[in-house]
Amino acid sequence: MKADLLFVVDKNSIHRNLIKYHLNINKFSGVQVFQSGNECLYRLQKNVTPDFIIADFDLGDCTGFEFLKKVKNAAPQVHVIFFTTIDDPILAVKLLEAGASDYLVKTSKIDFGISELIKNIKFIVREPAISD
Repeated sequence: MKADLLFVVDKNSIHRNLIKYHLNINKFSGVQVFQSGNECLYRLQKNVTPDFIIADFDLGDCTGFEFLKKVKNAAPQVHVIFFTTIDDPILAVKLLEAGASDYLVKTSKIDFGISELIKNIKFIVREPAISD
């Protein structure tokens, strides 16, 4: 699997743009950014399906759980990675159980967090498909 299209959803414009910048310099060229969960969901309803969605948990217009459920209903194959300031292991486990692919915490060193995010995306992209 090659990550051709990635959506970044974060109400913080600085974080959105930093994530997009780092993805671009790491050769992820198909990056689209959204400031709300509903903007991103609207794009999914127009049959534009990304390989990954990187989202904050607090999207302003919906919670991470609501967003994840709607994404999985619209496009179950999409990898949803939460990249958030909420450092809560219980929340992380619940989101992973609900279908999220990963959960990373933004720290005061956001560039370090973005580097970890990119490493995890590259790992998921390299994972072989499991067939039954």
